[in-house]
Amino acid sequence: MKTITKTLTAALALGGAMAMSGCASAQEWRGQGYGPEWRSPREQAAYVQMQVDNTCSGQRGYNLESRLRDAVDRGRVNRWTAGRIQSAIDNLQYSERHECREGDYRSVHGISREYNRISAWIGREAGSPTYTNGNWGGGYWRR
Repeated sequence: MKTITKTLTAALALGGAMAMSGCASAQEWRGQGYGPEWRSPREQAAYVQMQVDNTCSGQRGYNLESRLRDAVDRGRVNRWTAGRIQSAIDNLQYSERHECREGDYRSVHGISREYNRISAWIGREAGSPTYTNGNWGGGYWRR
C-alpha cells in the first residue's frame, strides 16, 4: 500500500510541476502584465475619456511650448528647428480647438497621439536623456 501512495504522490507532484511550467510559459508569451489591448471595454472607455479630457483641456500644447522654449533657451534646440516644431504645435492647437468643440473624440484621440509625437520630437532634438536613439530610457544600464 505504501508503494501505491508514494507512486500516486509522485505522479501528482510531476503533473502539478508540468502544469505550472505550462502556465509560466504562457505568461511569458503574453508578457508581464496586460497592455492596453487587454483592457475591458469599461476600462478602455474610461481611458479614452481621460485622454479626451486631457487633450481638450488646452494644456498639452502650452506645456509643449514651455518645454520647447526651455530647450531653446538652454541651447539644446536650434531656432530653425524650434520654428518648425512651434508651427506643428500651433496647427495642432487649432485642430484641437475645432475637434473638441465638435465633440469628435476619434479625431481628438489622433490629436493626442500627435502631441505625443511632437513631445518625442522635442526630446530627440534636445538630446533628452529620456529619449535617445529612438529608445525610451536612455540606455541607463549601458553606462
